[in-house]
Amino acid sequence: MKYFYAFYLIICFVSCKAKSNLTSEKTGDVTTMLCPEDGVCTFEILENSALKNKTDHLGSIYPEIVPGNTLVAKFEYKKNNDINLQDSSYREELYIELDKNNPEIETENLKNENLFFARWCYCKGQTGFYKINKGKLKVIKISEKDYQINLSFIIDEVPQIINKINYNFSLQ
Repeated sequence: MKYFYAFYLIICFVSCKAKSNLTSEKTGDVTTMLCPEDGVCTFEILENSALKNKTDHLGSIYPEIVPGNTLVAKFEYKKNNDINLQDSSYREELYIELDKNNPEIETENLKNENLFFARWCYCKGQTGFYKINKGKLKVIKISEKDYQINLSFIIDEVPQIINKINYNFSLQ
């Protein structure tokens, strides 16, 4: 019986591994995003925007998107809902502020960058915005208007599904 419980625990741990990478794949002239199979991912560039760091009445930090002289890259992973469960919605968001005149950057010192991770779910005490402090951010120019963003990061406060992003984007 002890072996059965040990085997059961091992199966549970192995089967709960989530796909944690968000990458893009170029097919001809189209860039598609590879996303965990159980959801939908989107990418958006908000030009002439900035992230203003705010604090709520409980002391939690959160970004507000305001007009500005930078650009904000927004990634979103939205898990498919189970229609039989009322509280099954789950969403993760990433906000990255970049210099609009020169978005190229390479740093492992994310504490000095304006990067936020958000987790939205029915997960008591584990939702909201979190400042990204650990990881590596690299944005490189790949052609006149095209860039590639590579971000790998860890949030210690809450579990996360997305922890790595590789995506190509264009600026007009």
